[in-house]
Amino acid sequence: MFRKLFHLIKYKNDFNRRISTSVARSDFKVKSVRVVLDKTLPVDENFFKNLLGEITDSKILFTFIKFSHSTENTLGEKYCYDKNHINFFGNFTEKLSKACKRKVDLQINFFDNNNLYLKWIAIKGDYKLSFGFKKTDIRINDVIFDFLPLQTDTFKNEFRKYIRVLKTI
Repeated sequence: MFRKLFHLIKYKNDFNRRISTSVARSDFKVKSVRVVLDKTLPVDENFFKNLLGEITDSKILFTFIKFSHSTENTLGEKYCYDKNHINFFGNFTEKLSKACKRKVDLQINFFDNNNLYLKWIAIKGDYKLSFGFKKTDIRINDVIFDFLPLQTDTFKNEFRKYIRVLKTI
């Protein structure tokens, strides 16, 4: 109970810091992408790599952060984390902190719930522009989709539209 309270306080502090520094400029180009992904959703890294490979000709550097609600699901996977990767006082482990601090142009928050840890990981990231879904706290995303992440075909179509618009600016 105290752990969750400390985490909520730390999240709110990080949230206020992130919201005040989010900036995307007109020279925006997608060269690096981070995907914050709810592990329970039926998509993987290849879904995003293929999607961005279809849209752009340039090489894109990817960072994946998959969050699992269960500790057992994180043991054998490279980019998988759980709430145990955040200590009692709200500090991220070195591995998770490094993945969040890596600067990226675009962050895709691919989750549709108000899970404290998914939102916290999303705002800890260093990014210029973020895409996400309406069911989360809409203040953490710059571009908000009003459908479920399970609708992957709809996501592909809408994502392509926004990336094309960004290319023309």
